[in-house]
Amino acid sequence: MRGKKGNSLVVIENGQLTTYSLDDRVTWEVGRPSKENIPDIKLHSATVSRQHGRFQNMDGIWFYVDRMGKNGTVYNGKHVTPGIRGRVKPITMNDGDILIFGGGEEPVINSKTIWAMFSERKFDERWRVEDTKGLSRLSFTDGNQSTVYDEPVKGTVVEKENGIAIYMGDITYLVGDIAVMGV
Repeated sequence: MRGKKGNSLVVIENGQLTTYSLDDRVTWEVGRPSKENIPDIKLHSATVSRQHGRFQNMDGIWFYVDRMGKNGTVYNGKHVTPGIRGRVKPITMNDGDILIFGGGEEPVINSKTIWAMFSERKFDERWRVEDTKGLSRLSFTDGNQSTVYDEPVKGTVVEKENGIAIYMGDITYLVGDIAVMGV
């Protein structure tokens, strides 16, 4: 999708999509809020630790540093593990990287986990929501170009030249000039 250059984090929790413009700060704390802890990115699921992790910009490169909470983080389908002797192991973030917070060691997306995508774009447009409940075959269209998915899995990201779609089962989030329909 063409758009402004900038680093963002798209977060989906309990059906609500929130976009954070990461370039507004150098560090973003991620966690479950409490009286003693007010993170920058507030995740409300009980499966997320109060101090779950942080996004850190170092010399223009974004990293995610996990604090190894009880219910863990999955990065691009793999469980985040500590470094040698339990040391912190920063993860370099790249465009399109997916994180699932609070789901244990498996990349499970459900009502207790939080899905997030790192993007090297700013999303100034408002995201739209389309009902995709009960549809097992979907067509994503950007102008004249269509892509068909048979039984997509939750968390599937479809990126076209002029838009992005995030399929989450019963609903799909869209931004830009992209459409979804059952086929």
